[in-house]
Amino acid sequence: MKTTHTSPDLHFGESDAGSDSENITAMTEQDAENAAAYLESVIGLDLKYPLESTEHVIAGSPIIVRESEPSSIIAFTLMASEYRTELHKVLEPAVPPTATPDGNSPGSPSSPPSVRSPRNEFARTTPAEHAQELIEYAMLHAPLSHLKLQFTSLVRTLFKCKVMFAPQFDGLRRCSGCEDSYIESLARCATYDAQGGKSGSAFLETRDKRFIIKQVPKAEMDAFEKLAPFYFEHMYRTYRDVMHTLLAKIFGVCRISYRNAATGKSMKMNVVIMENLFYQRTCSRVFDLKGSERNRMVDETEGASLTKQHLHDAIWNDTLFLSKMNVMDYSLLVGFDESSNQLVVGIVDFIRTFTWDKKLESWVKESGILGGGGGKGPTIVSPKQYKNRFREAMERYFLMAPDKFFVLPAEDED
Repeated sequence: MKTTHTSPDLHFGESDAGSDSENITAMTEQDAENAAAYLESVIGLDLKYPLESTEHVIAGSPIIVRESEPSSIIAFTLMASEYRTELHKVLEPAVPPTATPDGNSPGSPSSPPSVRSPRNEFARTTPAEHAQELIEYAMLHAPLSHLKLQFTSLVRTLFKCKVMFAPQFDGLRRCSGCEDSYIESLARCATYDAQGGKSGSAFLETRDKRFIIKQVPKAEMDAFEKLAPFYFEHMYRTYRDVMHTLLAKIFGVCRISYRNAATGKSMKMNVVIMENLFYQRTCSRVFDLKGSERNRMVDETEGASLTKQHLHDAIWNDTLFLSKMNVMDYSLLVGFDESSNQLVVGIVDFIRTFTWDKKLESWVKESGILGGGGGKGPTIVSPKQYKNRFREAMERYFLMAPDKFFVLPAEDED
């Protein structure tokens, strides 16, 4: 894999963050209330300001930033012209020299500002024949850049967002075909009940249910920073070589925060944005399968049609990659889609590496201290052994069954 050294974090929108509100002419909540009172007194219109005090309109952006919906901070950042400009600079070596940042050829008149869309910037500046080069450069060769943006609303609320591995994730979203829907989805989110999860992490779900936003501790963020270059290389190889993979795609990692000076409320969290495996699916039964018998209850009589060879190949490829990256304790999330009679599967929780606390957990469970025994093997021994156990367990869970293409061998007349 060819990558450059990690570049320093790029900061923008910070030097004059405190004075942004002086240059914004958007109406504040108080202005709106005053205007509504005037209209009611003069012509009898009873108008109410449509937004709450925790909802912020920033001039020049269609994204309403909501304190109760952290993903809107990310959506605003990705939509900001400052962010798009910095990202364009990082990816500039892969952009055809005949195109300019605004999508026009050199010497041609600029398009009106009203039709320029930062979200579609690279779709215009990169012709279709250069799309593959841009994706390859972004995921394999671009600097491992983290882009930061901070902005202030008119009610003195300071927002900050650090987009980790911005060019690499941009390339991944392009080859996955979700670069257009990603920002639109993140604009709204709600709390999400991740059934069966034992990590205690907070989960959010975009309102359109396309993506899951998971809060992760600093240890997992640090682990992903080490894993990231190899993750992008693995995902690019599966894309380029059309290899089978079951890894639930991580489309973004961010550090976000805000502080409302008026209310005193603040928030700071690290999040990963993942695909929702069950988007547009009707899955009433969901199983979380691991390569261990401990604390895992699965009805082995359940079944559904599935291409066993594809499943085998994907599990083999992904577990080999995760084992090399010293990752363990991942699991296979399985849902039965009643509308199509299909199994929906994906490997999740593959960020955490084999650290000293997992080694201690393994030793305790092997020795039987604190009730760690019980006649079954330890949950974790090593990434390599977990890989082997995981593969063996999946072979047991998913049995081959004849389908419409299966032909019984002819019986021997003798």
